[in-house]
Amino acid sequence: MWFNSFSDQKEDKEAPLTANGMAEYYKGKGYVFNPELEAAVDVAIGLGRPLLVSGEPGGGKTELGFAIARRLGISRLYFFSTRSVSEARDLFYVYDAVRRFRDANFRNADHEKPVTAANYIDYQALGAAILDAQPYASVAHMLDGERAYLHPEDPQSDLPKEDRHAQRSIVIIDEIDKASRDFPNDVLSEIETLQFAVPELGSSNAGPESKRPQTPSFPADPLLRPIIVITSNEERQLPDAFLRRCVFHQIQFPDDTQLHEIIENNLKRRFLKTGVNLVLDEGDRAALLGLVGRFRNQPVDKKAGVSEIVDAAFLLASPRGADQEPLGVRLEAAMVALAKLKNDRDLLRALLPSKAG
Repeated sequence: MWFNSFSDQKEDKEAPLTANGMAEYYKGKGYVFNPELEAAVDVAIGLGRPLLVSGEPGGGKTELGFAIARRLGISRLYFFSTRSVSEARDLFYVYDAVRRFRDANFRNADHEKPVTAANYIDYQALGAAILDAQPYASVAHMLDGERAYLHPEDPQSDLPKEDRHAQRSIVIIDEIDKASRDFPNDVLSEIETLQFAVPELGSSNAGPESKRPQTPSFPADPLLRPIIVITSNEERQLPDAFLRRCVFHQIQFPDDTQLHEIIENNLKRRFLKTGVNLVLDEGDRAALLGLVGRFRNQPVDKKAGVSEIVDAAFLLASPRGADQEPLGVRLEAAMVALAKLKNDRDLLRALLPSKAG
């Protein structure tokens, strides 16, 4: 199909990736996709809509955005962690009015020329991604002043010359259901049009024809449209109007075949982080997954998710060639990673094999 742009790609493990401007070396590497998830990503990119993903905590929702970036060779990722006090504007930019007021008083006392409002604006996840995708000349009126954000074409950019052009970015809006009910409703238009205004710039940067400097509407280039991944723990129902604008996918708990692959990939990733070459043989891995399967079928308060299983596998593993303690001893030591509540730990302890086994 024409929209299979994602599923036809292979992960480039060596491609550089920055998250909020910082180099990211590990997240997203070796992410295990199933055909249903690949199809959902394809549809979201093809339709130009956000991908809304739900599933158990620790199931790989957040890391999905990093994995999409690595597979598509996108070097810029912006992460927005939603909080209960988050406002719609925070997704695009923050304006430090207090610091401007303070500086204005000091500068006036020293008879210095006042600074512009642009010096106190920091562009955030979706705002920066929208600016990235526009030609510099189209958004230069919003980029005056001293900021942390640099457009890829900015004359001060330290990018190589061949990379100094408008770019596609990945945006992760994490745990949107943490925000107030008004938050999803307040960003409906901006997420659909990928256009936002900065009223604070109106007094100093806008011409007489505009009091609300804003980004041009898309498509600047449809292939540069930011890819938006929104995660939800389904702690509350999101508004229907917001859901209508998204492609939805629920990440299911992986089967044993996928879990074997996930464990193997994560042990390799831990080796990249720590330099310790850990191995967990197939029999021990199967014993761990069997224990987890029985534990998840118990009336527990919090089921062990993928993240907990990966941590337990890391604790069970040993450096290559090292002597191992009996599996029962190692499983009991790894129990702290699987059960996070006292009642759950008691249930898990009853399922453990003997220490001699």
